[in-house]
Amino acid sequence: MPWIRDEADPRLRSWEEFYRNRWQYDKVVRSTHGVNCTGGCTWQIHVKDGIVTWEMQGLDYPALESGLPPYETRGCQRGISFSWYLYSPLRVKYPYMRGA
Repeated sequence: MPWIRDEADPRLRSWEEFYRNRWQYDKVVRSTHGVNCTGGCTWQIHVKDGIVTWEMQGLDYPALESGLPPYETRGCQRGISFSWYLYSPLRVKYPYMRGA
């Protein structure tokens, strides 16, 4: 079966190192997202070399009452896409100058 040899060929497995590096991080920072967000959901931001690599919703909300189930994650799609704006070319980096 020649296809078994092909899959074991190291040249065809070069993607594995890229995948391993994708999920490495230096630290985890607690944060929230976005301006005008009414939820204020907590997020765990995974940072590598000062750049946001990935995010997870925080699971450490306090219990409201003993008889109620835990208040689980509240993150929305707007929040999870917020880190894109950090590196977007559309991001405003300097104050606008008021025109005459």
